[in-house]
Amino acid sequence: MLLGPAILTGRKWQEATARMEYGTRSIRSAGQGSGSVEVTLPPAFRGLAGLPCRVALRDGLRPELVLQPDLAAARAAFGRLWALLAEAMGIEASVPLPLAECALTLWPAAEAGVGVPRLAWADGIAIAGAAPHPASAVARSVAALAALAARRRGVAPMLVEDFGAAAGHALAGVTLHPARQAACDIAAALLAGSGFEPDAALALAAEDAGSAAFRAAALPRLQRLLDQHLEWTDDPARHAAMVAAWRRGVALELSGA
Repeated sequence: MLLGPAILTGRKWQEATARMEYGTRSIRSAGQGSGSVEVTLPPAFRGLAGLPCRVALRDGLRPELVLQPDLAAARAAFGRLWALLAEAMGIEASVPLPLAECALTLWPAAEAGVGVPRLAWADGIAIAGAAPHPASAVARSVAALAALAARRRGVAPMLVEDFGAAAGHALAGVTLHPARQAACDIAAALLAGSGFEPDAALALAAEDAGSAAFRAAALPRLQRLLDQHLEWTDDPARHAAMVAAWRRGVALELSGA
């Protein structure tokens, strides 16, 4: 049984993720009175509880039953985040949500994305639901969409993913991958030095990532991060010096000096 067609970027990525096995399940009667049958899905699908799904049959030599979840709410949640980023970063409101430029999967990827921002439908479902919203879902979604927005604003390709990670960390307090720790720490220090309280946006995100208060806290932080990354784009040596200083600081901390 397949769970819907993935929307993915790149043939190799699609071939690698289009078919995943989740064990064997039996079809059984839902009760003599109803006439329906049911299948119990593995615990991994708990996040989809209550989500409408279209049921389809792919007939042929190896028939397949397909469950295609209704992801309209997740798509709308991504759209709201994109609108927030577009406003903060000076992107025209008419620019549509660029889902085709992402690698979209049902579940969040375990490894850090390289080159293609990754969005998870499960994160969109979580953000579309009632507050409080999971900080990790907010961070992953903001990071992917912020990277796309940074490209449009002319941030250097080598800084795009760092910007996304920094934006996700600034708004949700989560470092998505150890490889992005420097970007998150440097951005946090930058925001603190610019007078932004480090915990204000995080508390708002935990409460409701769709609230007006969260938007008000997010906009100036995103604007400050964009301005700095554009400066680093024009002066890459300055950014390299910041990263080198961060590494020296980590080395001193680990050595106990």
